[in-house]
Amino acid sequence: MNEANLIRFGPKLFTGENSGPHSASFKAIDGPAKLVLHNNDVVGAHIKINDQTMPVGEGDTVLDISLQSDNAIDVSIPSGVDGSLDIRVTQITQADLGLLHQGYFGLNTSDIERQRAFYEMLGFKGEIYPAGPETSTTFARSLGFEDNYLIYVSLHSLQNPPVMPFVDTVQFRGESYRSEPPYANLNHIGMAYATYSTTDLDGAYRFLQSNGVAFVSPPTTAPNGERFAFFREQDGAFLKLIQADEGEGESEGAAPGANLVRLVNTNMNVTDLERSREFYRLLGFTESQPASQAGSGEFAAAHGFDGPIEFEGVDVSLGEGTDGATIQLRQWKQPYDDAPPYPPPVNHLGIDRINFYVKDLTASVKTMNELGFEQLGPIGGSPEIGIVFFFDPDGIKFQMAGPQTPAT
Repeated sequence: MNEANLIRFGPKLFTGENSGPHSASFKAIDGPAKLVLHNNDVVGAHIKINDQTMPVGEGDTVLDISLQSDNAIDVSIPSGVDGSLDIRVTQITQADLGLLHQGYFGLNTSDIERQRAFYEMLGFKGEIYPAGPETSTTFARSLGFEDNYLIYVSLHSLQNPPVMPFVDTVQFRGESYRSEPPYANLNHIGMAYATYSTTDLDGAYRFLQSNGVAFVSPPTTAPNGERFAFFREQDGAFLKLIQADEGEGESEGAAPGANLVRLVNTNMNVTDLERSREFYRLLGFTESQPASQAGSGEFAAAHGFDGPIEFEGVDVSLGEGTDGATIQLRQWKQPYDDAPPYPPPVNHLGIDRINFYVKDLTASVKTMNELGFEQLGPIGGSPEIGIVFFFDPDGIKFQMAGPQTPAT
């Protein structure tokens, strides 16, 4: 059983420039919660939650409240005030979602054959192709399509026979194809890149460059000592290479190539680190490592920016008994881009989804629904292995897959 202090509403900043009234609704569970306020010189503000008027004091205030499954909040700020009022509603929540391990991250492509050759060049030895049906009504609905889709699917693995975690490469075809390019910058809200370790970062850089791969910059050392380099795959999505830890993989006498060792993490850029950290804690990501950094010069240029960069971060993982799947949560401070992540359906070029296997999909979905989390579509697939998508607090799509419990 995992416990997290979920942010059910907010964080939301109100000022005299966006004076009220403002109304919103949000989901929660029946039970106690907290209204957390940071009042910076706002006088005359009014807050009502589920028809209960809340006192608005000066400075920092934490008020006990009671929530239900569906909740309403009304906020009014006098126009022209110079201060600001930061509001969030938090609630301690417990759940066991039964996450076992990461199955894959999903990367959509415009050309499956070109992408297959790309991963072969990267050194992915295992492949399942074709993988999945070319068309499926139940899968299409679960991915957010109103109509059926037509696809090619190829699963890529660093090992042969193939083992998870895969890269799930999908080419949507015909009317289901979406041609917009992947994120242009590494600070965009959403899944911006995935990270692989290599036994020889400099050698991998030279090898991939000689094969026409476009890098953001040469290998660079971050303030925390990590050596890394970003490059773009066939359609422009970012991937990151880092130098493997000493003793990880075989480095001596390695043949020319990328010499990848493992998937290290999958990145997620978020708007509020605390909110996302608690959400993924509830899913089972209970182990964490702080990962905030800031810098300029070569470090900023290696991320594609001319000026200084800064982000708050934490790397969270499922821990013992899993494959050690890690998500890299990043809240960019400078430069900041508030553009939302890819909208549904799940067919945008770039990295548009992440998959986790669960013990009992029926039970996991029931719990997620009871907790008030938004579901993209119905469960797709078969009783043996079904899939379903949910949205995280920023609208990033994550997928649960697993066996379904027979209806009684």
